[in-house]
Amino acid sequence: MRTLLLAGGGLTHALYLANARRLLPGDVRVVLVSPERFVPYSSMLPGLIAGHYRFRDCHIDLGQLCRATDTELTFGRIERLDPEQREIQLDSGETLAFDLLSLNTGLQPGVPIPGLEEHGMSIRPISRFLPQWQETLERLRGRERNDPAHLGVIGGNVDGVEVALAIRERVKRDELIKAPVTVHLIHAGGKLLPEFPLAAQLRTAQLLQQHEIREHPLFQVNRIEAHRIQTERHQHLPMDEVVSCVSGRPGPWVKDSGLTLNDRGLIQVNPHLQSVNYPWVFAAGALASVTGAASNGCAATLALRQAPVLAANLARTLTQESMRSFKPHARVLSLITTSNLYGLARYGNWVWGGKWVERWRRRRDQKVMASFPRA
Repeated sequence: MRTLLLAGGGLTHALYLANARRLLPGDVRVVLVSPERFVPYSSMLPGLIAGHYRFRDCHIDLGQLCRATDTELTFGRIERLDPEQREIQLDSGETLAFDLLSLNTGLQPGVPIPGLEEHGMSIRPISRFLPQWQETLERLRGRERNDPAHLGVIGGNVDGVEVALAIRERVKRDELIKAPVTVHLIHAGGKLLPEFPLAAQLRTAQLLQQHEIREHPLFQVNRIEAHRIQTERHQHLPMDEVVSCVSGRPGPWVKDSGLTLNDRGLIQVNPHLQSVNYPWVFAAGALASVTGAASNGCAATLALRQAPVLAANLARTLTQESMRSFKPHARVLSLITTSNLYGLARYGNWVWGGKWVERWRRRRDQKVMASFPRA
């Protein structure tokens, strides 16, 4: 009996199990490793923060999915990967052997900001962020009308923009919050969304102004303290709550794995989604960099495009058939939601905005979630 080990319950692996598990030969045992049973669909996180979705609307139940697809589910996080010996070690100390490995573990929080652990929260991992966000809401609801609050979101990337807009929408709609709440978006760069075209940057800045979100560019946060954030030059802003949305990075085990990495520490894969130096190791999603691809773009769009290629190639590797290629687009689709029935779409240098963008995104996300069994 051969073993296919799926490390990580990311969207690409979940879509693979839901739609293509049956493609494997009958002598293949499939094992999924994940830190938790319920995995959030990150594209719907802003809607969950804003109060548009419930927990079950945007979380994939890996327990149900594995039962429905005859897949073994093991809980844990990777501590060590040895591609030569074809085994991984989990944080529990358990060692799992494999014949074929696929990695879709996503990214962990970026470089930690001193004081964040004690006085703030990070959106990664989402499973930890969500209860902290609920506690934040309770604190805001407990403030009196004459006790204004300041809530800061750190990060000038898509995550930072979407989370700031979602928080603004939530505090505006929550009838139990009586105190005025000012949302701040803080980032170290001179402009938002530096990888986006100027038109998208300008539209985003306008949206922040329309939603009364205060932007603080060129503010490199180097410490978070109780009720304030500061830079190394001792500039500071009063802040009651802080959410970090800085870009994530691979777990430390990736660097020590012996897999070829790119200059950002991501696993370098060929167009078949195979590691360039260990062909029995596949990687997908935010953890991987496909040779020739300029950018991963929207995580959900990437997963939807990579899942069928990964599914075909895992099966074809086991049956020694020729494999499919993933063709990165020269231009990638990125979506930004305001959590207020309006969205922005960027494709290359083209930018569109309107309610139709948000409706299209919601329909896509709900269709994705409908692929998975529900409890």
